[in-house]
Amino acid sequence: LNQRLTRDAYTNYAGSRHTDVWLALGDNACTYNTDQEYQTFFFDVFAELLQQTAIWPTIGNHEIWSATTNGWFPYLDIFSLPTNGEAGGVASGTKAYYAFDYANVHFICLDSTTESRATNGPMANWLRADLAAITNQWIIAYWHHPSYSFGFHSSDDSGEVEMTEMRRNILPILEAGGVDL
Repeated sequence: LNQRLTRDAYTNYAGSRHTDVWLALGDNACTYNTDQEYQTFFFDVFAELLQQTAIWPTIGNHEIWSATTNGWFPYLDIFSLPTNGEAGGVASGTKAYYAFDYANVHFICLDSTTESRATNGPMANWLRADLAAITNQWIIAYWHHPSYSFGFHSSDDSGEVEMTEMRRNILPILEAGGVDL
């Protein structure tokens, strides 16, 4: 029901306007984000929109709830993502984080869930390289765990280390690199 209500609210808001870019910010399908949940609660519900617009997802904590002991989870097979820089940006070599260009905007998808958020980790090093190579007018970065949040998932006192580490370690890199949003 929630997915259908979201779809209907967006469809009513957008009207006849084309959706240029769809960023999916994690926890996209349901509770465990299994292949079946993605099919039922995401692909079936949003089928019409998905026929017109590419989706650019990021990994949320629910995506990994269906992980096997070797770390595989359905998200890794469901989405084809530009790991080799084929959509713009520096090749990341991983579906966990990547970049793409749309018109004069450079989008950077980060993984606040499964990857190291250390300032000298592979994701941070890739991010610096990608930011150094950008020539687009605008830069937008996105990931699952908000750096600033209040309420049930408060970034200051919820104990969710992902939010704190993204704010302390990754945000300074983004700010130094001129990210707009």
